[in-house]
Amino acid sequence: MSSSPNHDGSSAKRRKGNDGAVVGFLSSWMGYFTGRRDDNAQHMLARNEKLMERMEELMSKMEEKLESLDDHADEERHEEGEEDGGEEEYSSEGESDSGEESVESISTEDLRNKGKALEAHQEMVATNRDDWKYSAEDLNMDMVDIDFDLAEDEIESIMHLSQNIKNCTVKMRRGEYTFNHGKNVEYFDQDDFDYQGVRLEPRDLAETYEKIPYIYALRSHWEEFAHALDDFGLILDVMPDYAEPCFQISQIELPAAIFKTIVKSLEGKGFIKYYFRDNGFGRYGIRALIDLMDSNPELRSLLLHDNSIDEEDEIDFCQAIVGHPTLTSIDLAGCCGGRIYMLSELVRSNQLESISMITSDLSFVTVAEREGFCNALSSNTSLTHLTLSGNNLIDEDAASIAGALERNNTLQHLCLRGNMFTEAAAAYFGYALGTNNTLSSLYLSKRVAERAEIYNALFDNSSLNSAADSNHTCHVVRCGFKACNEEDDPAGNRQRKIYKILASRNKRMSNVQHFDDIDINLLPEILAAVQRYASTPVSERQLLYRVNSEVSGLSIVYELMRKWDSIYKTLGTIDRC
Repeated sequence: MSSSPNHDGSSAKRRKGNDGAVVGFLSSWMGYFTGRRDDNAQHMLARNEKLMERMEELMSKMEEKLESLDDHADEERHEEGEEDGGEEEYSSEGESDSGEESVESISTEDLRNKGKALEAHQEMVATNRDDWKYSAEDLNMDMVDIDFDLAEDEIESIMHLSQNIKNCTVKMRRGEYTFNHGKNVEYFDQDDFDYQGVRLEPRDLAETYEKIPYIYALRSHWEEFAHALDDFGLILDVMPDYAEPCFQISQIELPAAIFKTIVKSLEGKGFIKYYFRDNGFGRYGIRALIDLMDSNPELRSLLLHDNSIDEEDEIDFCQAIVGHPTLTSIDLAGCCGGRIYMLSELVRSNQLESISMITSDLSFVTVAEREGFCNALSSNTSLTHLTLSGNNLIDEDAASIAGALERNNTLQHLCLRGNMFTEAAAAYFGYALGTNNTLSSLYLSKRVAERAEIYNALFDNSSLNSAADSNHTCHVVRCGFKACNEEDDPAGNRQRKIYKILASRNKRMSNVQHFDDIDINLLPEILAAVQRYASTPVSERQLLYRVNSEVSGLSIVYELMRKWDSIYKTLGTIDRC
């Protein structure tokens, strides 16, 4: 799926001469949107009448623009003696809103390709609407419980799953897709994203911990699902470019034969993200997944939760990941069975931006394993997110990971909650935070995060110099400290800490006696901190800085003036040097 052609901000675009095919496809596109007459389509058109009017307006303008561009291109080719079909460079003229600008900047070749995709998609939808019938028989209680001693809730889940599979299959046949807009909770607090594609999961996923069991009666439903998926590539071609096309099956048992059938239908489809969770497809399923990754050059994210990877397949699985041209994010929660090999290899590859291996019972059995991983992390230049929560990491591991942080220059988010660290680990991470200035969030268990060693690394308030030299980039989550690095503003964090000391000492009028010890280069920041934060509203000041509301910026400036002679003399000495 191609990205939006004007994402690079450039107004100049390359285009080829238009042979008139665009006008035909525009009419076809409009016919698709207005020609559907089933109940769902009528309801959709009724709700989006204004949108349709806007689309027609944009289409009309786009046709006019293309005709104008064709005339202009013909004139230039005639003047410069170019042959027909040569490429011309042009830019959109005049002011327009974002929608018009986006339409006008699409190249003719992109429009032609989009038109072919839309026409093929329209033909598929029309054929399925008129001729296709869902052939799998609806499940009943006897079909579900005939050969199995299933609990009542399992029977209900299987019955509901069969309807979910049917509904999803019908949607795919109609050219529709699942849509969800929300927060990506897999990796900290990343931006909102648009989920579009195919999604199957238990109806109460948040409350469900066991996967829905497979029974033979579901086989025909999965076959219908796979046949509908065969044509889903046409739908991917016409999806909006601003969203990520994803494929997800969560907490549903998929025997290897069923999973391989689904994988065969997925091959060649340009999904950006795969998410398979607790499917029990075994080693043959892992081998099929390796082939699936190789068949999709557009894949960027793979989430494989609670699907065990055998030791015999580790090397091939790692090679499929690190050899992929676009894959940057890997989440292997509960997949590695306590083995550390895959983690070390993926970090050592210098290919991935995000790695998550939570609840995988990871542990470094030997010193060599620990040193190998930490050396890889020290020299890694691609990784920005690393999540190792809920494993068996101990204080010795904390010391080695902290040592790697002192040398790593790219990692921004590190999550180590739920490990076996004691309070002693705080000293290792506190020391690392004194030298690392790229980490922006560190997740530790509460008993480690609230230790004084962590607090002093973030805000050593023993002097203005030590406060200025503290870590101002990393926010330690769950530490309970206020006014440290909660905002993504290192310069502001530094000035807030300076102001907090100044304001606290001003209550005792004791700033003067400490000024002889400060670095002269810190004076501009002192004045800037007072100017910036003395006017902070009392309620916000109390929340963020814990400063008494009676402190005023003017009082702090008065204390500075009492030492003005010495400051002036020092500055004069620096100027003469």
